[in-house]
Amino acid sequence: MDFTKPIDITKVLEAVKAHRDLLQSVDTLSAAEVLQHFTPISGVTDSIELGKLEGGTISSKYTGNFNAGTYLGQVVPRRLIVRPVVMEMKDEPERYRRSYITEVPGAIRSQHPFELWIINHGHNLASQDLLNAMFVAKYDADTAKTNITDAFDGLGTVIDTSKTAGDIATGKGNIHATGAMTVANVGDKLLEIWRAMPLTFRRKKNIKMFISDSLGDLYDDWRKASGTVVIGLTEETADTEYLLGTQKKCQLVRLPNLPDGSQFVMLTTKENVCYGFDKESDFRSIVPFVSGNPYMFTAAGKYVIGFQFVSVHKSEFMINDQPITPVV
Repeated sequence: MDFTKPIDITKVLEAVKAHRDLLQSVDTLSAAEVLQHFTPISGVTDSIELGKLEGGTISSKYTGNFNAGTYLGQVVPRRLIVRPVVMEMKDEPERYRRSYITEVPGAIRSQHPFELWIINHGHNLASQDLLNAMFVAKYDADTAKTNITDAFDGLGTVIDTSKTAGDIATGKGNIHATGAMTVANVGDKLLEIWRAMPLTFRRKKNIKMFISDSLGDLYDDWRKASGTVVIGLTEETADTEYLLGTQKKCQLVRLPNLPDGSQFVMLTTKENVCYGFDKESDFRSIVPFVSGNPYMFTAAGKYVIGFQFVSVHKSEFMINDQPITPVV
């Protein structure tokens, strides 16, 4: 392979078209580690109103008369707003040709040409960007602010907005006070959050307790220190996927995209956490274009993304009193 030869944009387009089935998608790469625990909603081009029927009762003592004094409950609306994220590439392709030769065995290079590999490389980078922004992003209308963390509202911002509105508050029953957790009490505190939820919630499916990798490490240390690893099992084979004491009903989801040292905890179901987008193909939309410099590879793509909870009612949702980003 000639490392000094300019890249042929026409050849890239032909390769992408011919091998579209080999294109990787932004939402199925690094970001999938977290997105797999949320519910996708496609076809959202601007916003969509979510909501769940909360409360309500129709039963009462029979008195011989029809008394329509009860109610069917009410839907509390929550709007999922999607905003655009652009993916833009501009670099000298020879920087990556050696990586391509290393990663793609010679026998299959004809089926997986460099022109396709470099587009997939862009999708990999974009997916990692999305993963890193998923919780901490906060939309900023200032056009001078162009980071992906300024492009849309991540889940942390959605939670903060709900706190400001008073929908998430200690008085609402959807914040559980744990305080700062230590290796001596982290397991007990997490179990407290679980047991603070109503029994109707604890019988649901796809229950997730989201924690940071840092808190997960603390939990593992607590298990060892408290002697909860069963004799005969090694640390690696002991079942740490589920919160101890929940009979494998509560999955511990260790998030790689929460800030290091975060002790934030979120307990809900997969169905309650949603992310919206327009078309799945948008996550594979990076397309090269001619820039005027044959030795410079330029490409761009766009997708829309947004996050929201169907409900933050105490029967569906609980967080603890620790911030997503630790206070230094």
